[in-house]
Amino acid sequence: MQALLEFLPLLGLGGGYLIGKAINPEAAMYYLSYGAIIGTLLQFAIFKIRHEKMQKMTLITGWLLIIFAALTIVLHNPLFVKLKPTVLAWAFALFFWGYAFFSKSSLLERMMGEQFHMPTANWLTLNWFWVLFNLLIGAANLWVIATLSEEAWATFKLVILPIASLIFVAGQTVYLFKHGQMLNKEADSDNADNVNSADNNHQRKM
Repeated sequence: MQALLEFLPLLGLGGGYLIGKAINPEAAMYYLSYGAIIGTLLQFAIFKIRHEKMQKMTLITGWLLIIFAALTIVLHNPLFVKLKPTVLAWAFALFFWGYAFFSKSSLLERMMGEQFHMPTANWLTLNWFWVLFNLLIGAANLWVIATLSEEAWATFKLVILPIASLIFVAGQTVYLFKHGQMLNKEADSDNADNVNSADNNHQRKM
């Protein structure tokens, strides 16, 4: 159920686009934007009804999606909702870089340090992987916007980005178990959820 809630905005976005393609292909991006807003608000409502605490990253990225989708609808310009993946990804990259630069430590260690023991150098390496991944995702999104069709962008957003994120998370998991040691298998998963939520936001959220 938790995983479904995390992906509600993406499901709303995809559903809106498919409905738009069936009803009025020329306005599909606006249907996509409405679907994204509905999916995100539904996500917020379900968390509220179930009295569950939302991860800060989920809340922030959700509101960003609503804002960019609303700008697309109000200003009749699909560029806004298309740009959101780049804005979010580069914001992540800047945040991870800034944290490492000023604190000389990894944000991931702060998030997951209670679950995994790993040398600081390895945490910093993983941190730079996040920076690079987000920079590449943001740049790839701009390239798709500039060179390909709206339908190709929708495929990139709904299919390619989720697959890329899953591959990245799998690689991160392999790296953690190769260079680190799990401290407590029963530990509260909130810290890990922060990282996974950040990664999931490359998908809907964008």
